[in-house]
Amino acid sequence: MKYCIKLALSGIILFLIFRQIDIQVALHAVRKLPLYIPISVVFLLICGTSLAAYRWSLIMKSLGCRQPLSFYLMSYYKGCFFNQGLPTSIGGDALRILDCSRILDNKEDAFYGTFIDRIIGLSGLLLLNLFALLFNMELLPVQISTLLILLTLCLLIALISLFFLRNVNILKRLKFLAYIPRLSQRYRDVYATPVAILNQLSLSIFIHLITMFSFYMLGNGLGLEFDLAVYITLVPPVLLLTILPISLAGWGIRESAMIGFFLLIGADKSLVLLFSIIFGLLLLISSLPGFAIFLFQKRHI
Repeated sequence: MKYCIKLALSGIILFLIFRQIDIQVALHAVRKLPLYIPISVVFLLICGTSLAAYRWSLIMKSLGCRQPLSFYLMSYYKGCFFNQGLPTSIGGDALRILDCSRILDNKEDAFYGTFIDRIIGLSGLLLLNLFALLFNMELLPVQISTLLILLTLCLLIALISLFFLRNVNILKRLKFLAYIPRLSQRYRDVYATPVAILNQLSLSIFIHLITMFSFYMLGNGLGLEFDLAVYITLVPPVLLLTILPISLAGWGIRESAMIGFFLLIGADKSLVLLFSIIFGLLLLISSLPGFAIFLFQKRHI
């Protein structure tokens, strides 16, 4: 029932948005889009996903899950594909946890490793967006820029604080919060040295730069001719909103937020909606290797 509600919500939001756009403008933009741009975007997304799988492998190996890189690539791609059909944009993480739990003696570490991977990925996105907001304060109204900076800083502080919760005794005594100190300890195990933190944080920022460049390529191909810095400033908050478990894989939420932010800088609503939908479809295409891997493994179980 919850799945159906979220599917219906995504459909209703998209329907309401479609009623307000000029279809002719959108179709004209599609006809003018060079074929090499969507192909390049899919290639960039695949590169980003592969690097993210490599980052996850480093984390899991620190927790004792010493599998070849191919294991993490296959598991990560499966998760990416199922992210496209589940509520929120992180629903497929359960598949990654399941894959690792079959190997690890401590099943909890499968969850912790996947959760830490999400944390370091989110940290990279927040840092990238924070620098973009600080250097482009004039892009958005002052109130909105200030609010986004404050929210970004709060999220970063919350992620950093996780590093120090392993010694909070009151959390250890509360049964429903006892997992937090254990998660904090695993977090400390993975990032025991500044070099480990710097390496993975740099990798996360680079992965998000690849994603932002793919947004930039597609947007400019459709007529949204803005600098890369504009996409780095506006797109990350949209991606964060797709994590909210209120729609199917972020559909509808992504389009609404994208239109809301880009309208603030004078973009055409029809082009922004088209841009968001095409990117969502290309994201789905780039995750299709995960579906093929899932079918192959299912036949060989």
